[in-house]
Amino acid sequence: MKIIKNLLLFQKKIFFTAYSFAILVGIIFGGELKVIGLSYLFFCHAMHFFVYDLKDRNQYYYYYNLGISNLKLWFSTTLLGLINLLILVLI
Repeated sequence: MKIIKNLLLFQKKIFFTAYSFAILVGIIFGGELKVIGLSYLFFCHAMHFFVYDLKDRNQYYYYYNLGISNLKLWFSTTLLGLINLLILVLI
């Protein structure tokens, strides 16, 4: 449970910004939920890269000290994007 809480803390920084861009792109390209889900899948990875790899690389040490590796953080971003896409496609 502690690991999930920390992963959600990690995702909190990128979720709302990436979702805002995804909704904007979705509206521009037709407003379908599938397009929003696909664009979120792209933007969540882009925001993860810009926020954590370029802007503030030292925050990885916080999660590393909690036992969460960089690979697990990228996997959580991918998993959240795929879950979001699946939900939006099924609606």
